[in-house]
Amino acid sequence: MTGEIVTHRLDGSALPQRRARGATEPVDARLLRTIAAALPADMPPASALGVETALEAMADATKAAIAADLDCFIGWCVEEKRPPFPAGPEDLVRYLRHLEGKGKKPATLSRRMATIASAHRLVGLSEKDGLATDHPMVRNALRANRRRKGTVQRQAAPLRYGGALDTQGEVKGFTITALLEACGGDAQGLRDAALLSLGYDAGLRVSELTAAAVSHLEPEADGSGLLAIPRSKTDQLGSGSWAWISPESMRRVQAWLVESGIEDGPLFRRVGIDRRRARASVPPQPYHSIPGNTRHWQERLRGAPATRAQVTYTIGETSLTRQGVCAIYRRIALAAADAGLVDISGAKLSEAIAALSTHSLRVGLTQDLFAAGEDGAGIALTLRWSSPATALRYGRKLAVRSNAASRVLGKVRT
Repeated sequence: MTGEIVTHRLDGSALPQRRARGATEPVDARLLRTIAAALPADMPPASALGVETALEAMADATKAAIAADLDCFIGWCVEEKRPPFPAGPEDLVRYLRHLEGKGKKPATLSRRMATIASAHRLVGLSEKDGLATDHPMVRNALRANRRRKGTVQRQAAPLRYGGALDTQGEVKGFTITALLEACGGDAQGLRDAALLSLGYDAGLRVSELTAAAVSHLEPEADGSGLLAIPRSKTDQLGSGSWAWISPESMRRVQAWLVESGIEDGPLFRRVGIDRRRARASVPPQPYHSIPGNTRHWQERLRGAPATRAQVTYTIGETSLTRQGVCAIYRRIALAAADAGLVDISGAKLSEAIAALSTHSLRVGLTQDLFAAGEDGAGIALTLRWSSPATALRYGRKLAVRSNAASRVLGKVRT
């Protein structure tokens, strides 16, 4: 018997559970455990209230990053038999050289020093105590590293729109247009298309994308919409901001909401898929013909009717994770390549897919806006960048086409 039945359930408990690597430790506990293990026994105790308020002032992502960086620094100190607290300037310079020898970028070295400074303040050591990270020797070591290595940072591969915005045929590789075309019409495909379309329009960071909720959407009379962003990386105090959503993205989001049955809570969730193949009917079998040691002999005795192929989509209750979003981008990119929607193959295809990250949509929109002639200040405001310089870093080459020289000289030097 042929055919397929597609059903949907809004029941997160029915989702298959991924194997956990271990019990998840709260980020505060992890950070405090990391620091406590490295403190010397004779160090005066830090203010419990001071530590508590310092942790409350930090974002969870910041605390997780500090804990990860400290693990690296403390591991080096153990190998070199150096005290992590309080760290001396000569030890920090040696640590910086160790990191440079391992090929770490200047931005990573600067971040590690900032991490060590934050950890020292957390345990009661402040600038007045003369933090080693502020010592001229350490600053000179960072400056020398930047002179040797330069300050250009590797950026996420952009996912630009392509299509109607690619009037000069300059966009190569994966585009939003190609990825949207590769999305299917089932529950997973509708979610993926809504995720890509909304994330691109609003230039969302992955933390903003995973935090998006149904209640944050505000439809407009012309079919477009607004998305409330209660908090972001550059808005830790929660002042809030809004992003414009195109009519196309609003239609895609609505299609996903109707298909999934989601009415409130997180907008983008995990979709579990259970596929069962069609089975032909099995006629009843006489009792005397069934071997005595047969398992499930009752089923053979009764027989079984034919069953149709069935696909069950299970919609989770919690939002997608950062890793889940990245996996979705790469899965759709591979589907687009398999469908011949992009002209990439072989080793270059693997490299292009691996270069995609949760930041790719945001970088792609930034570059598209620069290519359209928008200025850095307007782009920074629209995409909630901390400064125009940050936005310019992602569109430096494209911004040249709309700078003062190109606008003035382009009219006379043709």
